[in-house]
Amino acid sequence: MISAGIAPPIGAARATRHLRPRNITPEHIGLLLVLLGYLAATFYAAFAGNTIALGGGDGVSRVEIASRIFFSRDPHLGAIGFVWSPIPILVLLPFVAFKLLWPALVTDAVAGHIVSAVFMAGAVAQLFRLLGVMQVSRRLRWVLTAVFALHPMIVLFAANTMSEAPFLFFLLGTAYHMTVWLRTRELRPLVATGFYLAAAYLTRYESAAAAIAVTAIVGVATFRLSAGGLRERLRCGALDAAIVGAPFAAAFVGFALASWLLVGTPFQQFSSSYSNAAEVPLQTAGHAETIAAATLQAIHGVLSIEPFFPVAFVACLVVALKRRAWSSLGGSAVLGMVVAFMFTSYTIGEVPRLLRYLIVAIPLTIVMCGVILAPGNNIRGAATRFRAPLRALVVACIIAALVLTVPWTARALLNPNVNGDAYGVQALLKGGVGLTPDQRRAWLDGANDVAVSRYIDSLHLRRGAILVDDFDGFIIVMSSSRPDQYIITSDRDFLEALADPAAYGVEYVLVPGGQALTQLDAVNRQYPAAYSTGAGIGTLVKQFIDYSARQVSWRLYRVTP
Repeated sequence: MISAGIAPPIGAARATRHLRPRNITPEHIGLLLVLLGYLAATFYAAFAGNTIALGGGDGVSRVEIASRIFFSRDPHLGAIGFVWSPIPILVLLPFVAFKLLWPALVTDAVAGHIVSAVFMAGAVAQLFRLLGVMQVSRRLRWVLTAVFALHPMIVLFAANTMSEAPFLFFLLGTAYHMTVWLRTRELRPLVATGFYLAAAYLTRYESAAAAIAVTAIVGVATFRLSAGGLRERLRCGALDAAIVGAPFAAAFVGFALASWLLVGTPFQQFSSSYSNAAEVPLQTAGHAETIAAATLQAIHGVLSIEPFFPVAFVACLVVALKRRAWSSLGGSAVLGMVVAFMFTSYTIGEVPRLLRYLIVAIPLTIVMCGVILAPGNNIRGAATRFRAPLRALVVACIIAALVLTVPWTARALLNPNVNGDAYGVQALLKGGVGLTPDQRRAWLDGANDVAVSRYIDSLHLRRGAILVDDFDGFIIVMSSSRPDQYIITSDRDFLEALADPAAYGVEYVLVPGGQALTQLDAVNRQYPAAYSTGAGIGTLVKQFIDYSARQVSWRLYRVTP
């Protein structure tokens, strides 16, 4: 014990200070609870549900891509591919590396589930920080953040392995740091904004819309507030715009250059046979719509997940104009530009018409409500301030509206006319028991591919004995106990093996059929009649009919020498 009045030695004081635990705040406890809740949901989806039926097919395939970097017949970093942004795959690598200790990290896509839960919990934390810098009161921050965290679509995408969680994390991080910069004009938040933008682009390409908005806002804001003549103000505006835009530009050019050097084209996300540009026409064939009808569908999609979005948008603009609080609109501008871009892409058919492409409307609505509920310290004149009863009424109405969004969206996610993955969600809530025929078909998504994988494993084949394009066959490869027995798309000799399987020593070829997207399969493109007749490749050994909603059947051909 140190006696009163006697100061401890400096070294001892310093050691005591380092040993003292950091203060645990209610925010830390809240974030931990959110993370644990998301992890519980994600493990339930992984082991008791069906990730693909929940709309997580792309996320599951990313787990297979991460796995093939380590465990394929031809492991190399270039196997990451350049159709999808790299960050959602790269963050999987530390988890996938432990596949030998826990195979479910890959075979059940648990790695993808964990990453989604962690990033979505991080997105919740980013939103809480953003509302704080917007000067929303502590109680209202908790309420707004809780409404976001409990939103059914946010919970779903915290659990289904998709890229929405890291996308929201980096977008909200961009919005937070940009709002800080608009209030402080310090260099650090400006640089952080740029790096979050770059990370957002390397997560989802639609972040380019946010980059345009951020660069323009930063340049204009600096120009307006700088001292000096026109030339000096232009120089300052251009300099700040360059600082915030440089990391994004480096990410854009660097990724394009890497793609060009490794696969021969700088923008494979647009030119590849597996890109959205190739997939969407096949998915929408026979379902042509007018622009007016598509626009109504897009509006219906936004209102399905955020019914009070139009009201919040108008009220946010009115409040911002009255208060002249332009700095509070920074976060709304970042998120709003992405929503506008995705709404347009959704309308003109550049992306599949799925609700997930409109998910940014959820945090945007919360942030706009934050603008409305902020105290408005810079309002000019007492006459324009909210009086206490009126403000209380406004707060109550906004909170009630946001809370009502939860059951509204839950209903929409369960409606097959609104959500294409509704039957999968219904089946998950039933725990796979007492399913209707439609729910059962969704519940069985991917089961046929697992059966194919187990049959192949039972043949005990040598390394590189089977040729398959893992665009459709990703579940087969990732479910296998020996993924090196497959020659897959990322293998550097795949095209040689595809050109002449017999000469290359391939014993079997797996050919998919039954769904429009199987036309993009490399085997079907090389041999158009491969599924129906074998196209001279070999003789049919076994057929695997898919009775699930996924409808990807397989035929196994033994190659004729």
